[in-house]
Amino acid sequence: MSEQSSRARRSTRVTRRQLLGGVGGAAVGGAVLGGAGGYLAASSDPSSAEGSAAAGAPLTIGALVPVTGPGAADGEEMLRGMRLAAAELNASGGVGGRPIRFSVLDAKDQAPNVMTTAVRKFVSDRVALILSPNLTSTSVELPIAGRAGVPLIHMNTLQASVDFAVEHGYRNIFEACPPETWYGPGFVATMDELTKSGAFEPRTRTAAMVSATDGYSISIAQGFKAEVEKLGWRVVQFDKYVSPQAEWGGVLGRVRHNDPDVLFQSDFYAGNEASLIKQFVAAPTRTLVYQQYAPSVPQYRELSGSASDGVLWATVTGSILDDEPGRRFAARYREKYDREPGRSNAGSQYDVVRLWAYAAGLAGDPYDFDAVGDNIRNLVFRGINGTYHMVDQTCVPYPGKYRDPSLGMPLQTYQIQDGEQVLISPSPYSTGRFKTPPWLA
Repeated sequence: MSEQSSRARRSTRVTRRQLLGGVGGAAVGGAVLGGAGGYLAASSDPSSAEGSAAAGAPLTIGALVPVTGPGAADGEEMLRGMRLAAAELNASGGVGGRPIRFSVLDAKDQAPNVMTTAVRKFVSDRVALILSPNLTSTSVELPIAGRAGVPLIHMNTLQASVDFAVEHGYRNIFEACPPETWYGPGFVATMDELTKSGAFEPRTRTAAMVSATDGYSISIAQGFKAEVEKLGWRVVQFDKYVSPQAEWGGVLGRVRHNDPDVLFQSDFYAGNEASLIKQFVAAPTRTLVYQQYAPSVPQYRELSGSASDGVLWATVTGSILDDEPGRRFAARYREKYDREPGRSNAGSQYDVVRLWAYAAGLAGDPYDFDAVGDNIRNLVFRGINGTYHMVDQTCVPYPGKYRDPSLGMPLQTYQIQDGEQVLISPSPYSTGRFKTPPWLA
């Protein structure tokens, strides 16, 4: 542990009597927050401090999210999830009687200078936790948090980020979702299941691929290409573009010429994917369309409208809103924000605040960073987005890695049907079945 974190721990240690005196009874999915209920605190955002039963010195969480830029709509989801979790935990007594508050900085488009400056500020301000759902692709910001010892939880969905932290011995850095390497094989498995069941009948076993040029998107595209070729399919088109992208005439002209069975788009920005599907359905081919992650953000449906009916998409961290904990979460979200939560980062950030709270409560001191990190590493925690079970400081997918859904986070595949998000796999989470898209009917 660093000298800075040791000083912080000595100055803020909470006795076992104080901890137990502040315990609340907040529940997380299928897990009860035992000691954590008394360990969470008020936010600088007034909405998270409403009804707070915590009266001690606040604990600050550094939140580095895209407030502006192409990911801003997803950033809103992230912040709402974080603040909802803090409001609930504060109302039950906070962490050790101390309320949670947030220091929010804008990640914008994850430029290296923006990210490193923000993480340095959080470390200097002695935050108890850094939440940075997105990171750079080069992990340039990770040594700052890693050397300071402060826990950093991200959803960068990049194996390179995980490898960097593990190889450099930064045991305080966690990826709270499976990495991107599972996306391509996951969708190929879904395609194969649909083909074998007769729900989808490919004509030529050909695929077209369209990918943004960032490392995340390219890695997913390459994973899909490798897996689909193992099944004997041919990739007849592989176009790359720089985000943001709104004009798809050239790309779709080649799609219409190649007439593939599958169009696979790898990206994470709602605007890019919504504009592509709107232009595709204006003159569609007999092609199954898969889009990456972005349909989880409500903005995607607002932009695409009925054009996206029939689209398949997936996320390695999706909110399970159709079971009892998920329905309760969605109802609280609606009550607080007067809108529906998206299918990914509202739930994921709600979860990670509570996961950290549980780990801090078990440690007895949120500034005992080594103990908090060990607890995060060792917990099996059921949240709104499924099971958080760290292996080499990242979550692993069900059913790709584990056949037991109590140990793996479900890699979820959805289809948009009549304006609704229908989870078609994996079981036991699925809520419906694949339907032939309107342009194939």
